[in-house]
Amino acid sequence: MEKIGDNIRLLRKTKGVTQEELAEAVHVSFQAVSKWENGGTPDIEILPALASFFGVSIDELMGFKLNALTNRERFVRFMADTGALKLGDYELHGFQSKYYVDSERFTTNAHYAKLGEYFADCIRESRLAFDCVVGMAYHGISLSAATALALYNKYGITVNYCHDRKLADSRGREFCGHTPEDGERLLIVDDLINSGKTLIERIERLREKADVKVVAVAVIVERYESGMEEHHPNGAKLLQEKYGAQILSVVNGDDIAHAIRAGIV
Repeated sequence: MEKIGDNIRLLRKTKGVTQEELAEAVHVSFQAVSKWENGGTPDIEILPALASFFGVSIDELMGFKLNALTNRERFVRFMADTGALKLGDYELHGFQSKYYVDSERFTTNAHYAKLGEYFADCIRESRLAFDCVVGMAYHGISLSAATALALYNKYGITVNYCHDRKLADSRGREFCGHTPEDGERLLIVDDLINSGKTLIERIERLREKADVKVVAVAVIVERYESGMEEHHPNGAKLLQEKYGAQILSVVNGDDIAHAIRAGIV
């Protein structure tokens, strides 16, 4: 069971209320709410009021259902909690979507520590062999650094690391960190795959510098959902066909659609 204070904080932020507003709704002091969210436990008499306010059962409030979520469901909820996952009606690259992913809402070291762990778990599960983690400017830079650190800290995996500069510096260098070499197997980290065109352009520029093999592309979200084939190019499929690369995504469009239908977010 997760700590009830963590669940109260998550539910409060998801609902968009302050500690003071929650305290007023359940007739306690805001200091009590602060205490709960920092490791304290509410009196048992207050649990029904809290559950009613958040629209969940007492079991859900206590964390039993939250603990039953899969890793992908927990990640979708994490995105919603940070504001990176926005629900609504959006037109994205020519197709209609019920959600929008804004990776710029990941703004704290805690966010990136979690992102790195989710990426590391995804990569570890794939059992891929690779020599270098590469971040693509700009969103992929921070994500790849967090991933490389998590691979080492959580799993003891040591590999080379670099990110591209997008524009060469005054000395003609296009990478920070390790410079990819002929024969190396690269795992590229970026935030999203949509059509795949931008990522392919960046990979081609990279391959002009060294005879490398892209063995995988790891992203937060592979947006492709079942039923989109007729309306939108499958960027993941294009990358697979062109490079033989495995696509690793912490979640995909179907995972997000499922979470929305199931009321997880």
